[in-house]
Amino acid sequence: MKAKPSLEQALCIVAFLGIQDRQIPLHSSLVAERLGISTSYLKKIVQRLAAGKIVKTVSGRVGGIVLTRNPHDITLLDIFDAIEGPQSFVKNTGLVKRLFDFEQRDQFMRMYGLKNLHGEQSVANVLATFGAAEKQYRQQLATLSIGDILPSNGSQPLELDWTTWLTR
Repeated sequence: MKAKPSLEQALCIVAFLGIQDRQIPLHSSLVAERLGISTSYLKKIVQRLAAGKIVKTVSGRVGGIVLTRNPHDITLLDIFDAIEGPQSFVKNTGLVKRLFDFEQRDQFMRMYGLKNLHGEQSVANVLATFGAAEKQYRQQLATLSIGDILPSNGSQPLELDWTTWLTR
């Protein structure tokens, strides 16, 4: 599996907004400039995050991007699914079954004079192995929230207005 470059950018955007004062939208041009990407590319990422109900945009002169939820309620899996989609990594098309035709095992063994045939289940279980690995991957992503990885100010989560720093 290869993740899209926009996944890392989306993680950074959500972490950036996780520190941003929730009452003050962060202007998209400042985020794009900080990430070193175009505003049009940023908008595509933000659209996916908005479809995943992670961020929303606020229009107007003081508009921008804000999180829709507390950073502790946004998991890495939420962001992964928003960018990569919730579809399975590997799709079972039935090709393995068709190729090896396990339903006619007895006829196959008679034709070739085989007394025992071992290993055919190993081939069939390859997709199940991918499925189990994907399940474990997704479970791991679901255990960590953006709030868990954000810097803090002592025992308090860090919350500030990035605009002041980015426009200095």
